[in-house]
Amino acid sequence: MKKLFVIGMLALVAVSGWAQEQFQGMFQCEALKASMVINLAEKKIPLKDFDGEDTYGYVKGELNGTWVILKVKEVKDKKAVVRMVSDIGYDAQDVELRLTEDGDIELRLMGDQVMKTTEKGKYVKMPKVSVFKKE
Repeated sequence: MKKLFVIGMLALVAVSGWAQEQFQGMFQCEALKASMVINLAEKKIPLKDFDGEDTYGYVKGELNGTWVILKVKEVKDKKAVVRMVSDIGYDAQDVELRLTEDGDIELRLMGDQVMKTTEKGKYVKMPKVSVFKKE
């Protein structure tokens, strides 16, 4: 019984590590004129002007600041839930990231929406779902 439990736990850890590795790379979203750099497997992406601390990634473009992935809350199969914070540290947003069949990432805003983008010089709410295409 102990052996089955240990084998099951090792398999779960291996699948979790594999899932995190799927969320890596550089992605572009034309609609938001934004880019995403991400590596959920390891906190090693440097971000200029972010106190020299490495991150899990960020989203940058015509948004209200750069949004930094500070915490990976959950990774399952082709879905991850992360906590993002604006580079000024004022706003925070839970975001669900989903891998598509094409290897792209859908960014889905969860809960109350604080992430905004610019449109004709004004801040407007981002769409609830934005697709970032793999570069």
